[in-house]
Amino acid sequence: MAVKNNTYNIQEVGLAKALVRKGHICDIVFWTDKKEETITIPVDDVGSIHVFYRHGMTMLKNTVYKNCEDLFNQYDVLQPCEYNQMQAWILAKKYPEKTVIYHGPYFSPFNKHYNLMCKAFDAIFLKRYIKQKTSFIVKSKMAKEFLISKGISSQNVKTIGVGIDAQMLSNDRKKCSEPLYQAMTDDHSSMKLLYIGRFEDRRDIPFIIDVFQKVLEKNVNARLYMIGTGDPEYIKKVFLYMENAGVRDKVVCQEKMEQKYLSCIYKQADFFLLPTEYEIFGMVLLEAMYYGNIVLTTRNGGSSTLIEHEENGFVFEKKDALQWANTILNVTEEKKKLIQKSAEETISNGFTWDKLSEEFLNVYRKKSER
Repeated sequence: MAVKNNTYNIQEVGLAKALVRKGHICDIVFWTDKKEETITIPVDDVGSIHVFYRHGMTMLKNTVYKNCEDLFNQYDVLQPCEYNQMQAWILAKKYPEKTVIYHGPYFSPFNKHYNLMCKAFDAIFLKRYIKQKTSFIVKSKMAKEFLISKGISSQNVKTIGVGIDAQMLSNDRKKCSEPLYQAMTDDHSSMKLLYIGRFEDRRDIPFIIDVFQKVLEKNVNARLYMIGTGDPEYIKKVFLYMENAGVRDKVVCQEKMEQKYLSCIYKQADFFLLPTEYEIFGMVLLEAMYYGNIVLTTRNGGSSTLIEHEENGFVFEKKDALQWANTILNVTEEKKKLIQKSAEETISNGFTWDKLSEEFLNVYRKKSER
C-alpha cells in the first residue's frame, strides 16, 4: 500500500489522521516485499503519522510480521484487520488487553474461496476469540451478523463503519483536464448516470448497461459515464455488450482518474449505479453520497450501513433492470433534491473519519477499562 504521493482514500491513513487531530499518537504498519522503510505523513499543523513498511511471512493473503515485537510494545492499542488474519489472532492472543480487531467481510455465496478459508480458520482458532472476549469493530451491519453467527458475543462487536477523508477528494486546485470530465462538462443531457470501479463479474457491468438501455427506451436524453478497468477479456465482453445493446455512442469511458479529480465527476452526476454481488463496504458509495448522487445498489456491506431505502438512496434485493430504470425515471425533481440532501448529510454528519474516530476511541477506552 503506497502512501507516497497518494491521492486515494486509504482507510488506515484516514483514521490515523483523524486520531492525530484529536491529540493522539497513531501510526501504521504495512507489509512490503521491498526494502523496509518508515514514511512520515504530516497531519495539518498538529502532528504526523509514521508508516512502518515491514517484512512478513505471507501466504494465502495472510501476513505475519517479523521482528515487530518492540514496535507493538510501544502502543496502548493494536488494531489489526480481519478476524481470520493470523496476525490479528496472534495479537489478540499475546496482547488481549489492547487488541481491537477491525473487521469487514461477511458471508456471501460469491466468496467461495474466502468461505473455505474461514471454515478452516474457525475449526482451529475461533474458540480463543470467544474465550478471551476479543473486541471487534466492524465496517457494516452484515459484518456484525457474520461474527455473531460464529458465536462471538454481540457485546464484543461494535458496528462503526468506514469514513471518508474529504481532503483526498478535493485537495488539488488545478483545473481538471481529464477527457471524461471535459465530455461531462460539455454534455447537456438531462440525465447523467455514473459508475466508478473495477469492471468485473462481481460488479455485473452488463446489468448497468441493461438499466441504461431501459432508460433510453423511454426517450430520455441520458448518458452513462464509467471510470474503471479490469481484465482485458472482461472489458472486451462489456464493450461488445454495449454494441449489441445499441448504447455504445451514449457511453463515455475512461480507465483511470486520480482521486483528487473525482469530486469534479461526482458533482456532475445524477445517479450512481453499483449492482454488486459483494462489497465489504464500498468507498464509492461514501463518495457518491457525499457529493449528492442518488445511489442505486444491491444489499451489501456499505448499503446495509449507510442507506435507508428511498430516504437517502435505493437498495434493491434483486437485480431487475426495469425496476432500476423505472426508479430512476420516476424520481421527481422535488424527491431528487430531498434524497440528494439526505445522502450528503448522512456522510458529512456521520461518516467522515473525524466523526467516526470518536466512536473508535470509545471502544479503545472501554477495552482499557476491562
